[in-house]
Amino acid sequence: MKTQHFFTYEECKTSINLTQFHYQYLMDLTESRFNGNLSLTIDYLLRRYLVYLYKISLTPTKRTLTASYQPRTKNYIVRKIQIQPTYWGKLHELRFLLGFSMSFILRIMLDWEMQQEQIPVEPIFIMPQLTPIDEEIHARIQFGNNYSSYNRVSHTNLEVYSEFSCPAA
Repeated sequence: MKTQHFFTYEECKTSINLTQFHYQYLMDLTESRFNGNLSLTIDYLLRRYLVYLYKISLTPTKRTLTASYQPRTKNYIVRKIQIQPTYWGKLHELRFLLGFSMSFILRIMLDWEMQQEQIPVEPIFIMPQLTPIDEEIHARIQFGNNYSSYNRVSHTNLEVYSEFSCPAA
């Protein structure tokens, strides 16, 4: 059992592993819509595509909670970024639920965003269709800058339990 508290007034240095094309689009999106704030860009992408990400979760089919999947290619470059821990923490937690690395989750969301903007891209995953239940879940995604999370992972029956509270307790 672990409890994490993230507060958004600090930024941490980390790295992402993306193609030059995806990285450039991420930076353009950050500059044009979010005044250079990468944390808000990540938050926007997560709020917009979180329910779609749930639909492509790999964890149930590969029967493991490790999040190591990243496509092998020579076009990927490691880039250093500064981001608020709240938003990076959300990606970190999602990797267990989805079975993909944080950089790959980011790439999937960037592919979908480029498709929405009519930018020619060949996405790795086609954006899934949402059912009315999925749309209801999508409407309940909280908007919060600070949060607390409680996580429990059971490797026996491959269950992940995460409880989030906004704002941080």
